[in-house]
Amino acid sequence: MTAKPPRSGSSRAAARPPRPSPSDLETRRLRVLVELVDRGSMSAAGEALGLAQSTVSESIAMLERELGTPILARRPGASGATLTAAGSALLPHARSVLAALDAARSAVTGAAHEARARVEVIANESVSTYLLPRALAVLRAQWPKTRFSITIGTCDTVRDGVAAGRFDLGLLLEPEPPPSKRAAAALTTPALGPVCLAAFAAPRHPLVRPAGRAVDRVALARLPIFLSDASGDFFDLLRAHFTAGGLPEPRLESVGSIDAVKRSVVEHPLAIGVLPTYTLEAELADGRLRALALHPAFPPLRLGARFNPARPVGPATRALLEALRPTESRPGTVGKSGGRR
Repeated sequence: MTAKPPRSGSSRAAARPPRPSPSDLETRRLRVLVELVDRGSMSAAGEALGLAQSTVSESIAMLERELGTPILARRPGASGATLTAAGSALLPHARSVLAALDAARSAVTGAAHEARARVEVIANESVSTYLLPRALAVLRAQWPKTRFSITIGTCDTVRDGVAAGRFDLGLLLEPEPPPSKRAAAALTTPALGPVCLAAFAAPRHPLVRPAGRAVDRVALARLPIFLSDASGDFFDLLRAHFTAGGLPEPRLESVGSIDAVKRSVVEHPLAIGVLPTYTLEAELADGRLRALALHPAFPPLRLGARFNPARPVGPATRALLEALRPTESRPGTVGKSGGRR
């Protein structure tokens, strides 16, 4: 007897992907839910987790799609986090899952402290020279049997080296993604904090102005502008900034290193330098260099992280990331704890 073909309705049902089971739920989204309930608003939860408010909102929406039911009761004008019956049922389990994961991580971390390990890091020069030393001083005391090996690279070298599996962690300065892509970027390429850029000159430069008086960027059009790198995100961002509105191409000149940028500005009577603000604190504080308040200001950068796709992120690497995160939510700070790093 010839078997009857399945009815079209059952065929469509068989082709439909199964709804995710509770074991498929993302623990990061559960953590967002718990913080949202504990903090009372999406903005407060985002601040606690180091995420944009839009990322918190998207995480909750994705969690609802995975569960197939709303977990937040959305009422017009309401600013707090009111759970539906499904959300109230999920919350204690979310807390239990996160507590178990935190306990497991603590147990692994305790064992890993006593294990010999090596963490290969590749970073931009400014990160390696100005941000990593203090963080690593803390980490080396906490992880005495772990060796942190640091390599300096451009943005492309950082991305390529991590993607190829040669490094465990990559740290680089990169532009903030557009608002429409920030939620997705936060899940795949996390940012450790904002980074501000500063234009600066020698104290007797003709463009040095009293505090509060800005310099229009058109005034820099024919001046040499020294940078450390000849290519990469940093270079491209500055070129786009200086040529916006049809301005002529600036004289961007690479001098090879951060120290060379500072020395070149001191030696050249009309030169301008551009570097992250955290690389200039000592020179600006003692007057060897003077910051220029540009109009319009530079767009912000962020300190981004990349992970080896073939290996899990180890506890020592996670500890390093936490040491680099700002402890104050203040614009333009990276790794800040009471004072700049």
